[in-house]
Amino acid sequence: MTKNEYTPTEERLIRALAARAEQVTPHSLRPAAPPTGNWAARGRAPLVLALAASVASVALVGTAAVSLLAPSEKAPVAGTPSAVPEPPVSRPPGPSAPAPSAPPVGSAPPGTTPSGGTGVPGTSPDPGTGTGTGIGTGGTGPGSSPDGGPQAGFRAVTVVLGEAGATRTLRTGGDPLTLTVTVLNTTGGDAEDATDNLSVAAEGGTLSGGDVNVSMLAEDGSWRPIGHTARLTTATLPAGESRTHRVRISLPEGFPASVTRLRVTAFSNAGEETIT
Repeated sequence: MTKNEYTPTEERLIRALAARAEQVTPHSLRPAAPPTGNWAARGRAPLVLALAASVASVALVGTAAVSLLAPSEKAPVAGTPSAVPEPPVSRPPGPSAPAPSAPPVGSAPPGTTPSGGTGVPGTSPDPGTGTGTGIGTGGTGPGSSPDGGPQAGFRAVTVVLGEAGATRTLRTGGDPLTLTVTVLNTTGGDAEDATDNLSVAAEGGTLSGGDVNVSMLAEDGSWRPIGHTARLTTATLPAGESRTHRVRISLPEGFPASVTRLRVTAFSNAGEETIT
């Protein structure tokens, strides 16, 4: 491209660039000055590190002082007894839980009587008098209530004694009645081979074997069963003398319901008989 082919704008640029190039000389082409650092900023770095180290040291010293001054928990010494907990305090029962009431004074345990008897058939304290805790004397054994009245399921039967007509009471399934039969020789002489007999009969009815339990006290102290009509003994009874027999009578639960009265009779060819 020739000079005449440039546009006016291009010609002006070419002249300006040439004028600038002519201004550059060998003196202006020297090395650039080295960069200079910020010495003030560099001088503060060691100071900051020293301050940080001081703060850390103060914190460590404070922590150590607090740990030394705080009370330390002492470990229990071997053999030292531990604290014994106090027993709980019992509180009296409130209105909602009343204390159990004591048994009434004078009450007897089940199966015993207030007088000390056992209430068991055949265990009267004094078999010789018939005044134990049996049915015939208003005791409190089986067949009677604590107040002497009949219990449910036990029936009372009246017992008439001899010609005198004294009465006792027996209850079916209850305690036995102990009687004493006395024979007195009133013949005026010795009664040779005198026989004493006993009869237990139903008034207005009849008895069969097993309806009535009758026993007699033997010489060895045992009670020997006999029939409701039986011979007590056969022996000589001197004039004016007497002899006694101990007899017990009881009624089983299956005693005939039609019988309400029994009569006990003793008879002997030696003289006079009494039943008590």
